[in-house]
Amino acid sequence: MCNVDNREQLLLMVKKIVTHAFAGQPVRIYLFGSWARGEERPSSDIDIAIDHNGCVARSVFANAREMLDEAPVPYRVDLVDLTTATPELVAKVRDEGILWQD
Repeated sequence: MCNVDNREQLLLMVKKIVTHAFAGQPVRIYLFGSWARGEERPSSDIDIAIDHNGCVARSVFANAREMLDEAPVPYRVDLVDLTTATPELVAKVRDEGILWQD
């Protein structure tokens, strides 16, 4: 796990990448899971959820994943499309998630 400053810098970098990748798209972007709760461990991935109306092209998601894969982020970043997620996961994201972009 990183110290507080490094943690915040890391999350800011991930947030900038994801918001840039989805710029101009009608999406809500959430941080959720252990990183949102402040309970991350060295093996934890960073969970990002994208909520949209179904009109975001698959290529936008692919580009976002590629940008995250190429970034110097020492953790796996899991990008979740809420339109294909289970109702339980959608409820969890909306309940515990931190809204990064509305």
